[in-house]
Amino acid sequence: MPAPVHSPPPWRLLVSSCDNYNDTWPWFFHFLFKYWPDVPTPVYLVSNHTRYDDPRVRTLTTGPDHAWSDTLRKALAQVPEEWLVFILDDFLLKDPVDSRRVQEAWSQFHRLDGVYLSADNFHKPGQRIPESWFCQVTPETLYVGLNATFWKKSHLASVVHEPGLNIWKAENRLKALARAAPRGHFFIEPGTPSLVNYVESIKGYFWKPMAIEFLAQHQLKPDLRRRPCPAQGRDPLSRSLRSLLKYRMRLGNWLNAKLAGRLRPSVIKPLPS
Repeated sequence: MPAPVHSPPPWRLLVSSCDNYNDTWPWFFHFLFKYWPDVPTPVYLVSNHTRYDDPRVRTLTTGPDHAWSDTLRKALAQVPEEWLVFILDDFLLKDPVDSRRVQEAWSQFHRLDGVYLSADNFHKPGQRIPESWFCQVTPETLYVGLNATFWKKSHLASVVHEPGLNIWKAENRLKALARAAPRGHFFIEPGTPSLVNYVESIKGYFWKPMAIEFLAQHQLKPDLRRRPCPAQGRDPLSRSLRSLLKYRMRLGNWLNAKLAGRLRPSVIKPLPS
């Protein structure tokens, strides 16, 4: 008799965030459910104190925000599933997601005993794995990062096990772990389209101009008082303005943290339907 075919275990989407970025949530989830309506639920959202008011979303509150790795480690302890698709809160989906392709990639990932897969296509050549859409990560092709990714939860937990890491240091730790033990780390081979397409909407605290344009195309406009979109020039005036705005935002975030989130709404509402 042929060997039985085992379905891969269930997975959930984990959205990395914190209260300082909760103004992105209505926009993120608007496009998530618009372009991926059959995403498995609940979707897990990492937060400090604030909650998101949507029955499809489970907010994982973690308390005061000390460091990116500390917050994510506390959130992972609240997730029962061992398999996750991970994405950042400022990645706004821009195209429909084909859930059949995602599930096929997930089946391949599980069959190959994967622990990490980038869902983006870097268009980089690599060591192709037969009968899959993947290339093997090696020390020479170290194409790993904390973007849109598949994970075995225990491996993601090992990345954030070290306390006090910001996201860039956590990414460096991921690269070090993948370099030392590349088995199970994969990236999409050049001929296969990305599994999700998105607009990276924030850089250095501020909305990117391309994100504002993207939102405007959908007749949407964020609150630019909470998170501005200043001129990106390198001239002294533009740089000084950005510095002043960053100081104002950091002060507001600090005050909100000191008040355990009471300076801003404790519940974030979705966009009006």
